[in-house]
Amino acid sequence: MNTFAKSLLLTAGLAFGFSAGAADQLNNTKWTTYNDNGKPDAVIQFSESNGKLSAKIVEVLDPRAANKSVCDTCKGKFKNKPLTGATVLWDLKADPKNPNKYAGGKGIEPETGMTFSGKAELNGNTLKLRGYKGISFIGKTRTLKRR
Repeated sequence: MNTFAKSLLLTAGLAFGFSAGAADQLNNTKWTTYNDNGKPDAVIQFSESNGKLSAKIVEVLDPRAANKSVCDTCKGKFKNKPLTGATVLWDLKADPKNPNKYAGGKGIEPETGMTFSGKAELNGNTLKLRGYKGISFIGKTRTLKRR
């Protein structure tokens, strides 16, 4: 194998390893989500598969959901379904140029049933998750705190 081919394989391997390593920093971590009023909403847990992250609800903190086994106010596929265990974010991939940025994700807001595109940025124990329709400029950012 010539030097160029070895260099190319090494670069590709490093890029793949870097991308997988970046996703790993969120793998199996739990985060508290907050509503528009700054009140805790839920705890989500990230998991990684094939370099893509997903997140599911592991605990509902919203007092409106106290003593409810299903979400009767939710829309779409969450209507009258348990929120605990529901996947609310998927296909989020680490940016190979910046291990603290993620893009390409999709998600759903359980209460409204609205789906969105998503991206995120990790800064220590804070994760800024941006959901948007169409372009990122028109969207909403939620700040999550690591548990």
